[in-house]
Amino acid sequence: MACIFCSADDYGNSFSFVNIRGLDFSSMEFAGIQHYVDVLTTKSMSIAIKNSFIFAFLTSFCKVGLGLLLAVFLNNKFRAANIMRTVFFLPAVLSSVAVGLIFTAMMHPTKGLINIVLQSVGLGVLCQNWLTDIKIAIYSVSFVEIWKWTGFTMVILLAGLQSIDSSYYEATELDGATAWQKFRYVTFPLIMPAFTNAVVVNLIGGLKAFDIVQSITKGGPGTATEVFGTLVYRSFGGGRYGEGCAASIILSIIVLVIVFPIYRFLTSKEVEV
Repeated sequence: MACIFCSADDYGNSFSFVNIRGLDFSSMEFAGIQHYVDVLTTKSMSIAIKNSFIFAFLTSFCKVGLGLLLAVFLNNKFRAANIMRTVFFLPAVLSSVAVGLIFTAMMHPTKGLINIVLQSVGLGVLCQNWLTDIKIAIYSVSFVEIWKWTGFTMVILLAGLQSIDSSYYEATELDGATAWQKFRYVTFPLIMPAFTNAVVVNLIGGLKAFDIVQSITKGGPGTATEVFGTLVYRSFGGGRYGEGCAASIILSIIVLVIVFPIYRFLTSKEVEV
């Protein structure tokens, strides 16, 4: 989440280094690194870090894994391929707020469609308090994120698959390669640029997640689904602009520190065609 109050002309410093009361810019006072200390030492920050990491890595792994499976399957030519591509991609164009509200209703412990269906097919033992149980709430929200963006990841990887020249596969067939060998030694190495983009985009999106979490749980129950995005939002919503900017900058640094090494590692595995 970008910080929109990140400079003050009179002080020449970021808002993360000043105190301000309301929107009275004349009342700004230099605060040093106090806002950073407050953010880093608060209990909410440690919870947000843990939940953000769980959310980002779990959703990225599932979106990339499922997206790759769908891309490989839908790269084949059959009558319903284009229709299925559209169906799987459709959730990505839906409003995150609308999706959040729909799944909030579906995951209601007593009136939700998910528990009703499970009970109707004799699987009532699997019914859960999907959004109110602090042990599984973050995983329930992660499921919604995976459902929404797997199709988008599929499109990225599908574009990579369709850029592979058929002559590579013809050569492997002459050598008697199996389907798995074709994928391992031809397909995957050649789609590494697309794979890298998919991983990086999903990791960044997961670490700075906000809209899905806010629309479904608002960081609750308690702080069970508190992430960086909701932490920053509450800081700004409470008029703590310096703290909000400090949290935004910390988030940017964390994203950079995590994503950049992964990007460098993946790009080093790319092959030249």
